[in-house]
Amino acid sequence: MLRLDGDRPVRLQTQGPGNVVRIEGDRPVQFQNSTFNNFAGNMNVSHTTNVGESGLDLLYRAVSLDAMHDSAERPPDPSCHPGTRSAILEYLDNWSMEQPSDNQMLWLHGCAGIGKSAIAQQFAASCHDRGQLGGSWFFKRGSVSRGTWKNLVPTLVYQLTVTFPQLGPRIQRAVETDRLVLGKTIHHQLEKLLVQPFRDVPPLASRPILVIDGLDECEDRGTQTALIRALIDVLHSGNAPLHILVCSRSEPHLRDVFEAPESSDVCRGLEIRADDAALADIRRYLTEGFSRVQQIHTARGTLLDERWPGENTIEHLIEKSSGTFIYASTVLRCVDDEYSHPAERLDAVLSLDPSSLTPLDDLYTQILSSIPNKPTLLRVLHAVVKGNFDAEQIDSILRMRQGTSRAVLRGLHAVVLVHPARILGYLKPVELLHASFGDFLVDSQRSLSFCISGEDLLNTLVHDMACALLSGSLEPINFRRISTAFMLRFWEIPPSDGLLPLFWSVNFQHEVFAQTPRWRSTDQAQTVISWLERFSPAPLDLIRTWGKFYTLALAFQSSPDGDSPRDYPADLLHPQYLQSPDILSVLRIWNVLSERPGMLYSLDIHGILDLLLLKWDVLVSLTKVSGADSVDMKAILRFLDDPDKCGPLYMPREEIRRFAVLQWIRRLKDTVLQRNFTAFNFAHAELLDALKDLDLAQACSIFKPDTEYHLHQHEHGLVQLRYLDAILEWIRAAPSPPPDLIRSWEQQQKAVQQCYARLQSEMHLNGPLQVDSDSG
Repeated sequence: MLRLDGDRPVRLQTQGPGNVVRIEGDRPVQFQNSTFNNFAGNMNVSHTTNVGESGLDLLYRAVSLDAMHDSAERPPDPSCHPGTRSAILEYLDNWSMEQPSDNQMLWLHGCAGIGKSAIAQQFAASCHDRGQLGGSWFFKRGSVSRGTWKNLVPTLVYQLTVTFPQLGPRIQRAVETDRLVLGKTIHHQLEKLLVQPFRDVPPLASRPILVIDGLDECEDRGTQTALIRALIDVLHSGNAPLHILVCSRSEPHLRDVFEAPESSDVCRGLEIRADDAALADIRRYLTEGFSRVQQIHTARGTLLDERWPGENTIEHLIEKSSGTFIYASTVLRCVDDEYSHPAERLDAVLSLDPSSLTPLDDLYTQILSSIPNKPTLLRVLHAVVKGNFDAEQIDSILRMRQGTSRAVLRGLHAVVLVHPARILGYLKPVELLHASFGDFLVDSQRSLSFCISGEDLLNTLVHDMACALLSGSLEPINFRRISTAFMLRFWEIPPSDGLLPLFWSVNFQHEVFAQTPRWRSTDQAQTVISWLERFSPAPLDLIRTWGKFYTLALAFQSSPDGDSPRDYPADLLHPQYLQSPDILSVLRIWNVLSERPGMLYSLDIHGILDLLLLKWDVLVSLTKVSGADSVDMKAILRFLDDPDKCGPLYMPREEIRRFAVLQWIRRLKDTVLQRNFTAFNFAHAELLDALKDLDLAQACSIFKPDTEYHLHQHEHGLVQLRYLDAILEWIRAAPSPPPDLIRSWEQQQKAVQQCYARLQSEMHLNGPLQVDSDSG
């Protein structure tokens, strides 16, 4: 019996002379741990590893789902309103069909709010429909997943393997050859995962299109220019038959790169202007938008003149828009308030200074002025912009009654998206509907009394986050999110004694230690040390503690079997420092998993500590082994691997593996671990007995709906479904597997599938209602 991933089982049958294996249907099939001597017919053979996660599995775990054009992770970015932007979309369609020339990369640029993202969204969907979209990525300023480039390459490359499966085996092999590739530079990732796989692939049926939107919303200018130069280098290699659309504002530093002489042979620009065509599109958008508002409110019993709002009003709004769709879309959202009369809302917009040269700023000011309790409004908006929090987290941090943030932000629906309350713990942060509103809020010359960039607000927010983290009342998901936000902001304020208790907190230290990717914990430790050194006098004991933190984080960054980060002295190794059972358990599992590259990547030092219910400080005594400034991890592991030197501390690797799997099974009874033990190709009787008492289908009751991730929800649910499949195959591979155990896990599999389907249906029914297309 062969089970296709995510599909029903199929049977392999032998027919005719030579017992030829035939499979009905045209779905791709993957064979693992199998040997075939002859193949006939057309097929793609994928390279797989015999243990651990495949290269594509590793790639998938680095994907930012919410950055893709059709992601269910975020509300869909607005597409072009029907019948608008026709000329630009036609130009893009024609460009996408061209053969390689001097415009493999197209820079679509224009001012804020002119509709670049909507065009990118529409174009990406069009390419997807005709099977030409290689991948899409939409940057969003301040977003944890979309605000940096860190997951850009794996997200684009994984999408390429879906649309163009011929690339899959080559990309998979590239990841498995270098499992650290996803943590390397942008140039290295593009070379290994994009350029090299294209070198030996047969000609593709169509030219892949990559769409990258909002480049100016990436973390900093240096990163933006480095990314473009790296993509231009890809095209210069001549081995990547791609078209790349990049959309951004017309920033000078980007123009310098796109229009540089060395870019001219592969790149050209297309500026979106506020011309007559744009004004005509806005006229159509406003006319049809007001008609929709009139129909909705008339159906609710609101009396509106059938000619409302009138041609003169629409022409006035078109003039005030200056050709930018963001003004028009914000007006429509402002008017379409279910708790207000649309005519009154429109009158408030029309009452703004008609001679003003900054109509969008006037509109933003008018919307903010309608909200009572201005001090609370500013604190909430400041937390939204600085922290990427959901409404309930903002209430916890600012020590307000639950629901206060939602009440404050309710009147800002024209500029802010507040998602419904969490469904089973799924965090959806409050979002600004357009980056221009964020720009407005932090510019004191534009927002005046509504500016949120003051030092007092930031100082208060950082201290409020510290208090929340020290309160002991936060659920894990909130502690994790607030810790991340705190580490991004604390160094921006002067040294404060009020924050020192948090930096002494082992729980907080451990959360920083567990940051991913792995290099982040060392970077953040250095930031903490630099900040602490600004005190007078400096808290030396605390600085030494974070110095040990840095040493350990650095020691566990690389593979135990690989080269050490530095050359450490090994002559100070003393067994007495390894007498702690906890340290021994950590190091033993770490050492064994170094033999399993697939497992090493998924169960790193942070996963091992989680597995054993330990914090990072249990490892502090290791800093005494090789000196205060370094830990020679390779020397320690060589010692543990040598039965002669290790003596009574020695434990056979098979016994260590069994211990790790047993601990994994026990932990699954009360928590969700994003780890998988089934990479170990053995099923010991003791482990099978432990599985008899484990029922993942009942684990939903463990989690409080409003406080933790649901076991089967979203990506976690997909992971658990895959684990159930893997566990079943693992049990079946055991010598004489117990039939009752197999039936039990088959029932679990069915129950989890039903639970996941139900949850997805609930999330769809309760998701945020979307405003009509708000761009062109």
